[in-house]
Amino acid sequence: MRPTPPQKPPNLSLFHKGQTIEVLKPIGNAAAATLVWLWYPATFLRSSPPQVYVQFDTLSEFEGHPTSPPLREYVRAEDVRPTPPSELHRYFKVGELVEGFCWENKGWRKGTIVDILEKSRYAVSFEEGDAHAHAHAHAHKSSSNPRVDKLEPWEVRSLREWVDGSWHPPLSQLELNKPSVSKVTSRGLILRIKCSGNASATNFNEGMLVEVKSDEEGFQGSWFTAVIVKLLGNNKFLVEYRTLTTDDKTELLIEEVDISCIRHCPPVVQRVMPFDYLEKVDAWYNDGWWEGYIVQVFNSCKYMVHFMHTDEDMVFEHCKLRSHQEWIDGKWFPAAKVNISDAKLRSNKIKLKRKRGGKASEVFFKNGLMVEVRSDEDGYHGSWYTAVIVCSLPCGIYLVEYQTLKTEDESKQLQEKAFASHIRPCPPKILHIDRFKMLENVDAWYNDGWWVGLVSKVVDGLKYAVYFWTTNEEIMFEHFSLRPHQQWIGGKWIKAARNKSKVPVTDNLGKCQGEDDGNGVEEKFMNGAKVEVKSDEQGCGCFWYPGSIVKPLGIRKYLVKYQTLKAADGTQLHQQEADGLCIRPCPPVVQRREPFRSCEVVDAWYNDGWRVGQICNALERGYYKVYFDTTKETLQFQHYELRPHLDWINGQWVSS
Repeated sequence: MRPTPPQKPPNLSLFHKGQTIEVLKPIGNAAAATLVWLWYPATFLRSSPPQVYVQFDTLSEFEGHPTSPPLREYVRAEDVRPTPPSELHRYFKVGELVEGFCWENKGWRKGTIVDILEKSRYAVSFEEGDAHAHAHAHAHKSSSNPRVDKLEPWEVRSLREWVDGSWHPPLSQLELNKPSVSKVTSRGLILRIKCSGNASATNFNEGMLVEVKSDEEGFQGSWFTAVIVKLLGNNKFLVEYRTLTTDDKTELLIEEVDISCIRHCPPVVQRVMPFDYLEKVDAWYNDGWWEGYIVQVFNSCKYMVHFMHTDEDMVFEHCKLRSHQEWIDGKWFPAAKVNISDAKLRSNKIKLKRKRGGKASEVFFKNGLMVEVRSDEDGYHGSWYTAVIVCSLPCGIYLVEYQTLKTEDESKQLQEKAFASHIRPCPPKILHIDRFKMLENVDAWYNDGWWVGLVSKVVDGLKYAVYFWTTNEEIMFEHFSLRPHQQWIGGKWIKAARNKSKVPVTDNLGKCQGEDDGNGVEEKFMNGAKVEVKSDEQGCGCFWYPGSIVKPLGIRKYLVKYQTLKAADGTQLHQQEADGLCIRPCPPVVQRREPFRSCEVVDAWYNDGWRVGQICNALERGYYKVYFDTTKETLQFQHYELRPHLDWINGQWVSS
């Protein structure tokens, strides 16, 4: 059931453009009594009574797309409220009503504290089918068993209602529930930490929650939450950590620290919008907050973070990060982004070790590194999937965990063994503001991975048709689902450029030179049939270009629309008359998982067409050298750019 509307119309003058707000939205099925109401973080854009135009911070226009724009829509004015005020270091009791951030639904949901866990986490129970809303709303509870989530401290907040322009209960009436700290003796656990700097001991009191930094080797840039147990004098304090324990795991660790190693806990900033490239963050790792900055943004709310002090890169989920703040002159300030020149990023900040020996160099990927893994499965040639290196195995094999693929029961992320030759670093992000051009090489986000193709049609409204030569398919995509195609060559990312030595589009394209090409049987093609058209231009070799039949033009003549060749104006695909003996059906899609062998005849995708050649050498990382007899040249290709060669003889496809 929907919550009862407020007794008074909302005062929209309280809101201004750009203000952070929250919007009430339902999920589930009202008829099945599974309707749940959540508060979604959003930005106020403008009012149009009785509606408000908002932009959601956690919801996308097209869910599942990594570069989808945020969702914008009109909502009822009574479903809007300001963002609740944040509380510093709030402690909650078992049985207390709270709001927990539900990452599955990307919004705040009403729940109950059912347990207090280790490391200051909470077990929060969410009733299925509840109707959480305004102060006057009554909760509708189903008889189904409640779900229980384990949440971090910053994912839980006090339950407040926005009634007639004010919060209830007010902040001043909320219990802070700070735990009392009894007198603690050393128990032989006291360690001494020496730090440099100036601070005032009057700013810290017994029982206060603080953060303590560590300057030990390997721990620089980390802060750990602690409670001040006792003031020792001479700017020394006895602190008890909230997440660190003694070696025997029986008690919380107690240390003596210098005042220069202590700071107040930063204010809680509920960051629901994605973090930006080069933005400074603190990452929750090994029971503490570690300073770093974002070096790559992935879909599914994951990021690669670089730690300046240890010079390491690691992948974190959004919920494990917080905005980095600087403590300056007794006040907290948001940290500025890292300057890209200071960051000294080198090729996507990827550090690869190479072991020298023999004729080739073997690439080693670090554990935790975000990479892309190529698939050579039948039907998946030319696709790359984002994954994390779990560990290295013998014989140049790695165990990887995919970020967008799950096991068959959808219970966890899929893990798989992959050869080093099938792995590459994630390409650097290129912001492509202008429209993609006709026949530009792109990667398209499709079926949870990036697929290599080329733009075959530019449509109004920032839409494109992309042709995949590996499967002979054409699919429509939005602009944000495409990225410029880049190639990982010689340890560097190189943006794919169109080959300037293109086969010229002339009147001889698709014209028979007096031979029947061995077909023996003249084919009759229907309108719209997918075909390949032969070109025997002097000095360019034999090419077969994908296309489709527009209509017959008479005996042995057809008007053909080419799939990968542009017309003279560069805005449309090329159409031209072709002889029937220069046209053949498209061969069946055969994608080889096994490596091609030396001297094997193949078709190589080159200059937007298929060209017959012969494997002369198999290289590392799935590359081959292919020799073309017609032009006496040898060129290099990747595995997915090749297909087994078939001949069309007497109306049948025959292996060479």
